[in-house]
Amino acid sequence: MSIQVDLEIVELVCSRLCHDMVGPVGAATNGIELLREVSGGLHGDIIDMTDTSARTAWRRLEFFRVAFGSAGGRGGWGTNELKQLAGNMLRDGKVRLDWETDPAIPELEGRGGKLALNLLLLVAEAMPRGGLLTARLSREGEAVRLALTGAGQNAALNPRVASTVQGRLPPGELDSRVILAHLAWLQARDAAASVEWRFAENLVATDALIPQPEVLATAAE
Repeated sequence: MSIQVDLEIVELVCSRLCHDMVGPVGAATNGIELLREVSGGLHGDIIDMTDTSARTAWRRLEFFRVAFGSAGGRGGWGTNELKQLAGNMLRDGKVRLDWETDPAIPELEGRGGKLALNLLLLVAEAMPRGGLLTARLSREGEAVRLALTGAGQNAALNPRVASTVQGRLPPGELDSRVILAHLAWLQARDAAASVEWRFAENLVATDALIPQPEVLATAAE
């Protein structure tokens, strides 16, 4: 059976889920702060652990809302905002992020920013023992080149994920383990981006060329 995925429907569903979850998670973090104030230092370790979990959930929701939801619409996102979202997403894990952006690239329009975040997440998830993930955004003609390199022990992209993100997995074989890779492929197609992958021992790298003629033309004025 072939599964047809409508990218806009997926984004709207994700946005609704994130919207419904942000309120309760935000209330939890506020409640933890109040509990910290009235506890007088009692049970500090328990409060800190709960606080960390709640804030991690909040940061992930913010990341998912932009990467997979309809947040930003077709207007895109600023590169500084994308860097902050990526850093917050990886903050409590084993993967260290080193992100550099050409100052001449103020934003990524359309689904370019969503594609950048999704590719970054795929590389990070391919680093089970942690390591260094470098992200470089540079100009190349009327396009932005995104170079992501994940280097760490046992870094490797699952073969099914690798096939799916390159559009080679039959749609009928989609499941929860590869759906984000399929979304990345759909986002790349929507953004008219070309994406190449490179694999080596303890290394996963991707190079995406994302057309951004209007953004770069405006930045040059």
